[in-house]
Order: sequence, then C-alpha cells, then structure tokens
Amino acid sequence: MRIIAGEYKGLELQVPKIGTRPTTSKLKESVFSSLEARGGIGKRVLDLFAGSGALGLESLSRGAEELFCVDSSRQAAKCLKSNSLPLQRGGKRVEIRCMKAEKFLEGYEGEKFDLIFLDPPYGMEGLNFEKVLSSSINLLSPGGYIVAEREKEDFYPFDLETLKIMKSGSTACEILKKAKE
Repeated sequence: MRIIAGEYKGLELQVPKIGTRPTTSKLKESVFSSLEARGGIGKRVLDLFAGSGALGLESLSRGAEELFCVDSSRQAAKCLKSNSLPLQRGGKRVEIRCMKAEKFLEGYEGEKFDLIFLDPPYGMEGLNFEKVLSSSINLLSPGGYIVAEREKEDFYPFDLETLKIMKSGSTACEILKKAKE
C-alpha cells in the first residue's frame, strides 16, 4: 500500500497485520478525485478508525496541513506513527490517538475539521454507525465533507447532502457535505 498522489506520492505505508481492511487504490483515487473536483480537501482532517492512516496521509500528501488519526488498536497506532514520520519531517502536523472513536468524539473540544474519514470495521451495527456519524457532524466545519465507508449501503445522511456513492466489491463509500450555514 502506498500514497498514490501529491507531495509524498509513492511513499510505502505499513499496514497492521490484523483488524484492518485498507481502502483499495481505485476507491481512494475516486474519493480524492471527487473531493478535489469540488474544491479540495481543506486544511484539517480527521481519520476515524484510521488503521494504517492511508486515507488521512493521502490527504496530507494532497495539501491538507493537519491530521488527527484515531484508532483503538495499539498495532494500528504503531503503524500510524511509523507511516506519518516522513510527512511530519516535511512539516505536516499529525496527531495520533489510540482510543475508541466514540470516546474521541465525546471528548473532543478543539477546532472543527474540513474533512472526516469514517471507515469503521465491517460489522459495526447500524445504530452504532448512526451515532458515530451523528457525532462526527458536530466536529465538521460548515461546507466540510465526511467520507463514510461501509460494508452495506445503509447510510444515515441526517442534514448532510449526498454528493456521490461509490461501490467497490462489497464496500459502499459515500461522500457527504455539510451545508455552509
């Protein structure tokens, strides 16, 4: 797995041996092409259920300045730390939190994010996913995006505009936008 475009194109990423399913390069390219066609990625990115950090680190490579990665796995946090070092040396800000996404969402009180990746493990129950998505909206800047990836196409867009739905195998990915208020 590697970063596919931008300043760090070609950077190889470590992937935790268990508990993750990296987003395919084809789906990743489709997501970023769609975001860039709509005006870009923004400066602040949150990658929930980050795994290797491939989506968040891709956003840094393509112009974002700050990335918060959240994953409850110690092995994932170790990969995230290793994968983010070259970008941090290049001046990008990366913060890694080894904790449950739900706990992070409950306690976060910092600046809002322009882009949030929401890629929970397969099997996350619909109501739990709905709660995480709902809480994520509160951390999203006006005009910001949520990229939600699920095994099934059963999203709960709340007050978000659905911009695009993509499918890759058994994965459905939806790009949602918050109104500018």
